[in-house]
Amino acid sequence: MEYFFSTSAVPEHPFVLFGWSHLVLVLWVALFGLIVIKRGMKGDAPRRDRIKWVLILLFLVWEVEWQAWYVITDTWSLQKNLPLHMCSIMVWVSIYGLWTGKRFVYALMYFFGIAGAIQAIITPDAIYAFPHLRFMNTLFSHSLLVISGLWVVFVEGYRPTLKDLWKCVAVVNVFAIPVYLLNISIGSNYLYVGGKPETASLMDYFPAWPWYFPILLGLLIVIMLGMYLPFKQKLNATTG
Repeated sequence: MEYFFSTSAVPEHPFVLFGWSHLVLVLWVALFGLIVIKRGMKGDAPRRDRIKWVLILLFLVWEVEWQAWYVITDTWSLQKNLPLHMCSIMVWVSIYGLWTGKRFVYALMYFFGIAGAIQAIITPDAIYAFPHLRFMNTLFSHSLLVISGLWVVFVEGYRPTLKDLWKCVAVVNVFAIPVYLLNISIGSNYLYVGGKPETASLMDYFPAWPWYFPILLGLLIVIMLGMYLPFKQKLNATTG
């Protein structure tokens, strides 16, 4: 049971970045995503609807499990467990997008769901190794964000525009303001606007707060531009 439910701050079997369990789980969720996307692309409307509801259900299962685990183990806190980190927010945005099919929500799912979650899969905010429930939740819940972001492109036919990109950038900047004020008032660090993550991440290579924040934002914009570029080239080829 220690392997699955340990609450120790110094686990007996700690997470190892790019260890065998990390790499195997990444390959597994990639295969799962490929199967989901292919079935969606080949399926008719009723099948696509069923798959979307399965994705929504999986989102809810992992989100409820995440919150319930901290409550049951008496480790839930206002400072760490509100759904205000980017990927936590994107869980609910993705559920809403899969349910409603709204275009701008698709833009958020594509740009933020994929860009944010891939980084979290490659360098997860985790201290426990496989098969601990926290490790499993981190990998599977973030993989659902990537799958949903790809789903809106390959199955729903969403095509990002430069206008969508800058709207998304504006949204994250505006949203960061009240989150930063909340961080100050309750001593939290949601969206990491007040400090770097405690676990290993790409941000370890950035300068100290607050200088890493504009760098992080600039990197996000570069990544988003890279995600937009293939669609711009395809559009130019079509019109040409």
